[in-house]
Amino acid sequence: MAQLRQDRMTSMERVMALFMRQPIDHIPFAPIAMGFYGINVGYSIYDYYYDMQKAFDAYEKTTEQYNFMPFPTGGYGGIGPWELGGEIKWPESEFEQCPSTLRLPVETEDDVWNLKIPDPDVLKTVGYMPRYIEFGNIAVKKGSPFALAMYGPWTTAGNIVGIEQLCRWTLKKADLAHHILRLATDFLLAVNQCLIDIFGAGVYMAGDSTPSAANNIISPQQFEQFALPYIKEYHEKLLAMGFPNVALHICGEQNLNYPYYTQVPLGNPAMVSVSQEVDLETAIEYFPDAIIMGNIAPAVIQTGTSEQVYELARICIEKGKKAPRGFILAPGCELPPFSPPYNVWTIMKAINDFGWYE
Repeated sequence: MAQLRQDRMTSMERVMALFMRQPIDHIPFAPIAMGFYGINVGYSIYDYYYDMQKAFDAYEKTTEQYNFMPFPTGGYGGIGPWELGGEIKWPESEFEQCPSTLRLPVETEDDVWNLKIPDPDVLKTVGYMPRYIEFGNIAVKKGSPFALAMYGPWTTAGNIVGIEQLCRWTLKKADLAHHILRLATDFLLAVNQCLIDIFGAGVYMAGDSTPSAANNIISPQQFEQFALPYIKEYHEKLLAMGFPNVALHICGEQNLNYPYYTQVPLGNPAMVSVSQEVDLETAIEYFPDAIIMGNIAPAVIQTGTSEQVYELARICIEKGKKAPRGFILAPGCELPPFSPPYNVWTIMKAINDFGWYE
C-alpha cells in the first residue's frame, strides 16, 4: 500500500501562501472539476448542474476525499444564450456531460441587431443566474470564496449566434461580428457587476476562458482583430470593478495566440491555466510572473491507464516546478465526469512522489 507523506500545511494554507508569494510544502492540485464531483458522490450530472445544494455538497465531499485545492466553482460555462431568450437542454442522457443550448436566442441578422441585455434587476432572475447566485450564497455561508464557470467574450458571442456563424461573419460581415462581440462583452460585464454587487470582490472571483478561439477554429489574425480587443477590454473593466485578478484559462490549441494573450491584464496574483496542447515550459516563458496551472490531458485521465496518468502528472510537475511565480497541477481542461477514481488518486500520488518543495 502506498504511503503518502504528511502534509505540513492545510489545503487552504497552501493556496493562500501561494497567492501571497510565500513558500509552500508541495504543489497543489486543482481538478477543474464539475460533473465529476456529482458522479463521485452518487449524484447524476443533471443533479450537479440543476441543484446547487447537491453541487456544493459534492464539491465539499470530493475535495475532502482527495485533498484537492479548496476552491468551489459553480454553474456551467455556457451562460448567454438562455439568459438572452434562448433555451437550454439539461444533461439527462449518458452521453451528455453538461447543459447544452437547445435553441439560440437569434434566428436572423435583424434579431442580432435587436438583441438587448436585460436590466440588472431582471438579469439576476433569468436563465442560470438564480443558480449562480444560489451557489454563491451557499459558499458564503460556508465561509468560502468561490468562482463561477464563465466563458469570455469571443466564446460567449459564438454561443449566442453559433460559432460557425460568428466565424463566417469575421470573413464576410465584420460589422455583425463586432456587434455581437460588443454585446457579449457588455453582457458578461453586466453579469459580473451583478455578482460583485451581491457578494463583493475577494469573495466572488472572476475568470475567463475562450476555447473557441483555438487555432483550428480561427486564425491568429482573426484572433488579433476580433477576439483580442474584447478580451483585453473585458479584463480591464473587471479589474476596474474591484476584482483583484482575473484567472485566465487558455483552452484548446492556441499556441499561435500566446503572443497576443501577453497583452491581456491579469491583476495580482496573475493566474494562467493552460491546455495540454501547449508545453508548460512555453507557458512559463510567456507568463513568467503568473501562477501557472496545467496541464494533464483530460482524455487520458478518463480513458488511459493509471500508469499513463501518473507519468503525465510527473512530467507536468517537473516542468511546472520551474515556474518562478508558482505552479498548480491541473487537467488541461475540465476533469472528465467519468474519470476512474483511481486515476484521479494517482495524480495525488504523483504530487506526493515528485511535487514537494524541499
